[in-house]
Amino acid sequence: MAEVAGGGPSLPEDLLIWEILTRLPVKPLLRCRAVCRSWRRRLTSDAKFLLAHHRRQASLPLLTSWDEDTHERRIDVLDHRTGERHPVGRTTGRTAASEDDFQDDLHVFASCDGLIVLHAYGGLEICNPATRQRAPLTRLHGAACISALYPHRPSGSYRVLCCFKRAEDGHAVYHVHTVGSGELRCVGEPPGPWASGDLAMAVSMMGFLDPPVLADGRIYWHPLKLPGGNAGNGKGKVNNMLVFDTMSESFQHLLSPVDGPFLELFEMNNGALGLYHYRGSSTDLWVLKDHRSWSWSLNTRIKLDVLFFSLLPVMDPEGDVLVLSDRGESGILWQYLHHISGANGSLLALYKWSAYLRLTRQRLKASLVRHDFFWMEGNAGSMDEKPLFDGLSTVVVLRDDNSESSQQDGVTHDSELSRNNSTAD
Repeated sequence: MAEVAGGGPSLPEDLLIWEILTRLPVKPLLRCRAVCRSWRRRLTSDAKFLLAHHRRQASLPLLTSWDEDTHERRIDVLDHRTGERHPVGRTTGRTAASEDDFQDDLHVFASCDGLIVLHAYGGLEICNPATRQRAPLTRLHGAACISALYPHRPSGSYRVLCCFKRAEDGHAVYHVHTVGSGELRCVGEPPGPWASGDLAMAVSMMGFLDPPVLADGRIYWHPLKLPGGNAGNGKGKVNNMLVFDTMSESFQHLLSPVDGPFLELFEMNNGALGLYHYRGSSTDLWVLKDHRSWSWSLNTRIKLDVLFFSLLPVMDPEGDVLVLSDRGESGILWQYLHHISGANGSLLALYKWSAYLRLTRQRLKASLVRHDFFWMEGNAGSMDEKPLFDGLSTVVVLRDDNSESSQQDGVTHDSELSRNNSTAD
């Protein structure tokens, strides 16, 4: 063990690098590159270290906001642990022909391993907010929907599953695009009624509000009611789920364990597929245990003391959830965001929430891992003239020490996610 200048013992280098540096957020880690040349090399280009660092970052929900006065649209990461919104990207100024078009000019369609697929300045891009790299996805122009971004482990590539509407019959036909290549392969139509008619359109539109979930190498769509029902009795079933296997590139379908309109799919920490079922006074967590038999298991039940209209699972071992509820007398523009414990249903935090802030179903897990497709010729150029990462700032949570909740047990606090008091990021 080496001695430091003050005479005391220093930490072993392996412990410092693999147990401490890998846990740092991206910005403090990047500052550590100035310590010495060996750290700069490791923190910049050591693939093993960069992957270990990525795996220890938190998976946090993405939200979008729009400022009517400045015409700025932003994508932020919501850190529910600290009550901060960390910037991901933004568009500024009027970039579309009409105001309505402009409001739709920045959207997140898919996310995976620190990468996000978004629509900005009239085009589709893949970007890494941590490294501030971008690349256009020109092969996806004209797609009816972007279903998912996923890794293909055998080849080390990243692929996008997308859907095109066939001109002659209006059927939904799915394609796979390997990022960084000119490849756009047709993988066919989904089975049964999923490919045609109103259901095909519903799946496409639903992907924006409730995007498919990538879990354990498969892509799962939100449960839908199929016309005619599973047994052809005309009553229909509301728990049919479309599934795409990313390795065999084939479609399947399965039944969710429960029926009902309030179902929320998500990927759990262990990579399994989870499903929350809201039952009024409580919500049940179901876990898909076996892909071969499509068997589900009831994992836990969380008691809820608040009526809410939106639920978002939190990626942590306790199974916490974020829920949105009305604030009553404040009108529809102001709501409450509750952070509720998955262990016992207790309220961990309470925030004032603006209706102009939209929680998406996409998540971001920061990554400094290098990807060759960002370095390909033509991926910088004119795109840099349209700022996506410039002038961003972290939006802090303001404590309201006079609120009732902040005077309770010291755990719950009532705060407001404000645009003011921003700190440069």
